[in-house]
Amino acid sequence: MTGAIMYISGARWDGIPGTDRLLAEALAEASPVLWVDQPVSIARHADVRRRTLASIRGRTELVQPGLRRLRLPALPGFSRPFIRRSTEAISRCSLRALAWDHNGRVKGVINASPLVVFPREIHAPRVLHVTDDWLGSATLLGLAPAHVERVLRENLALADIVTAVSPGLAHKIQAFSGRQVNLLPNGCRTPKALKHRETMPVAALVGQLNERLDARILEELGESGLPLVVLGPRTEKEAATRRAMDRFLSRPTIQWLGPVGPDEVSHLLSTACVGLTPYAESEFNVSSFPLKTLEYLSFGLPVVATDLPAARWLGNPYVCIAGSPTEFVNGVRDALQTPPAHQQRLRIQSTARSHTWCVRAEQMLALIEGRQTTEPGTSSGPHQVGSR
Repeated sequence: MTGAIMYISGARWDGIPGTDRLLAEALAEASPVLWVDQPVSIARHADVRRRTLASIRGRTELVQPGLRRLRLPALPGFSRPFIRRSTEAISRCSLRALAWDHNGRVKGVINASPLVVFPREIHAPRVLHVTDDWLGSATLLGLAPAHVERVLRENLALADIVTAVSPGLAHKIQAFSGRQVNLLPNGCRTPKALKHRETMPVAALVGQLNERLDARILEELGESGLPLVVLGPRTEKEAATRRAMDRFLSRPTIQWLGPVGPDEVSHLLSTACVGLTPYAESEFNVSSFPLKTLEYLSFGLPVVATDLPAARWLGNPYVCIAGSPTEFVNGVRDALQTPPAHQQRLRIQSTARSHTWCVRAEQMLALIEGRQTTEPGTSSGPHQVGSR
């Protein structure tokens, strides 16, 4: 099947790379991709304002080989009821123009946006790819829950295929919609060849520091005196979380380096003893699939993670699942006492190869092209796309 894949994202291309961008980049290695940004205000984003007319005409920009980007402009306050209608009209117009410009050359549409409805003008397989608990997190994201639910219901009615990134989210969307939902989890970048390096006696925590992390675990980690290097920005919003982060990061054995580039992340993960995924057991996290767990494994790192469905689904012997803050700290302490040798890191890394973004892209393309990729499922449970 020839033609491009249209990927309607829940994020902007130049934001922090997450599920949408990483999957789209992998898809672009096998098929041309038309990336569509999440709508953003022209008042806050000068780049979108400058290209408003071009965007409404469906004009794209080349951002990397095989991948073109369409920005979706919106008026200020676009989440308000009356202005929201203008945002929807602008998005429809832009996507209609993009469809006309690629008439007959779009082989599939992947919609991963909680705000944008499938373009009706494109007669190609439509995949609704649910990447987060949009219903449960609408208020947290500053979106109107009723509007998010309306868009989700409309997209569920228009979709030929529905996928979700975690077992918990797949079950939730299946119960909400009454439709079969395919499980297409998050992935990791293709592991690079590991070099012999001296292991540092530290644990690594990489990613955004906010309410998704379990403050009780962070408190016990800080009190334990275990050496920990933390990479990533602070993005917390609540005052209680801010105070907890202040206490945690002020501990003498905690080294926080803030947001850093990919080279610094690679260096830490190539030399640390263990990677940490200390997520809180919230409704949002139960529906998520943490990218960092697979990233740690792809660098040959054992992982200590909280007891969430995605961690259990992996069934990986190198992921220590902790049911309490004390169990978590004990798991980190054990890992630091037995740092992985080079051969063990190679074995750990090999377990990540079946979860790369290239594998996920192939599974998504197989769904779009109608190839059989799902294991037998039941009426009560989601289908697993591909095999583990």
